[in-house]
Amino acid sequence: MNIWLLVGIFVILDLSLLTFVIVSRSRKVFSESDKRKYREHWQRIQSLDGRQAVMEADMMLDEVLGKRGYKGTLGDKLKKAGPAFTNVNDVWLAHKLRNRLAHELNAKVSAVEARISLNSFGRAFKDLGLNL
Repeated sequence: MNIWLLVGIFVILDLSLLTFVIVSRSRKVFSESDKRKYREHWQRIQSLDGRQAVMEADMMLDEVLGKRGYKGTLGDKLKKAGPAFTNVNDVWLAHKLRNRLAHELNAKVSAVEARISLNSFGRAFKDLGLNL
């Protein structure tokens, strides 16, 4: 058998497998119970004060991305999932606000900052298939 034919078959099989993995990862959907759980959690988050709401929304995003098959820290997950978001920069800004609140002793968050971040998290959840 011709070596080039074997190489061609291998390349086609490899590309087919790669396509399958990419498509299956992007199509992971949430069960109805997952949707209900996240909807309820999001409603609780909305009732929290700004600082706590941002912290909780960030943790929820980490969990949702994990459910969608992304691995690593939330930063790693955001890098890998970037194309899934309408505006990945807004999601990063919301995550950076969470980091500032978590790591800076006297960090404060204004009501406006919290609302902008929560809107960004909300949009991210929608982009990931959760209409909260």
